[in-house]
Amino acid sequence: MIAALTALLGASASGCIPVRGADQLWQTTTRWVIVGEMHGTNEAPDAFANLVCLAAASGRAVTVALEYSSDDQAAIDAYLASDGGDRARAALTRLSLFTSPMQDGRGSVAFVRLFDRLRQLKMAGRISGVVASDLGRATPDGLDRDAAMARMWTAIPTSENGLVLALAGNIHAMRKPITFSGRTIVTAGSLLPARQTVTVNIEGNGGQEWNCRQDGCGPHEAGPSRAEASGITFSQDPDRRWDGSYQLGIPTTAASPALSAKPGGRSAESVR
Repeated sequence: MIAALTALLGASASGCIPVRGADQLWQTTTRWVIVGEMHGTNEAPDAFANLVCLAAASGRAVTVALEYSSDDQAAIDAYLASDGGDRARAALTRLSLFTSPMQDGRGSVAFVRLFDRLRQLKMAGRISGVVASDLGRATPDGLDRDAAMARMWTAIPTSENGLVLALAGNIHAMRKPITFSGRTIVTAGSLLPARQTVTVNIEGNGGQEWNCRQDGCGPHEAGPSRAEASGITFSQDPDRRWDGSYQLGIPTTAASPALSAKPGGRSAESVR
C-alpha cells in the first residue's frame, strides 16, 4: 500500500488510496483527528498525507496541523503558495528542524514529501491550510509544550463542517496523561474535548526509523517484526492510549535527513 502511495505523491492531488476503517475518523461529531507517529520513518508521513487526502475527499473542510514551531508559519505558507521547485524546497529546508544537528525525523525527506503533497492539496482547494502548532516565540510564558499544542489545535478556526488533522509524536497524541519514571506528561491529546476528538497511532511491522539514541543519530530498529494486516481498528478499552491503531501492514524504512539525502530522496544510510 505505502509503495503505491509514495508513487502517488508526485501525481495529481486527487488520488487517494482507500484505508480500511479510515471513514470512521471523520464522522460528523469529530472535529479533531490527532495522528501519532514515531518520527523518522518514510511510511508514517506518507500515510498521514493519504489520510488528509481521504478526509478532504469525504467533503469535510480540512485544516492540517504539524509539529513545527509556530515561528515557521510564514515559511510554510510561502511553500504552500509556491511552485514546489528547487528554490521553494531550499527555502523550506532552511527551517530549524531541517538544519538542526539533532535530526529527530521531522527534518527528513519524508516530511519534504509530506509538505509537497499538502502543497498540491492546498493549490487544488482541497485543504484550507497547514498550521505550525509547536512552541514558538508567541507561546505564552509558563505554557508547556503539550498544552501549547492543544491550545493551537483548538484555536484553529473551522467552519461547522471543519476538521483538523494533526500529526505529532505519538506521546503527544495519547488520549490520557502518561507517567514516565515518576514524571507525568499531560499530553496534548488528553487536553482536547474528548467527545469531538479521535486519536490514532501509526504502527509498522517492525523495520527501521531514523532517530537519535545513545549511539548517535541514524537508522535504528523500529520494534520487533510483526505480521499485522493494514488498516485502522478502534478500541473501547477505557485504559487505551489511543482510540485507534493504524497498522501500515509493512515494515518501516528509515527516512534520512533531507539535507543529507542524495538526489532522488533517500540517502545510502536509509536503505542499508
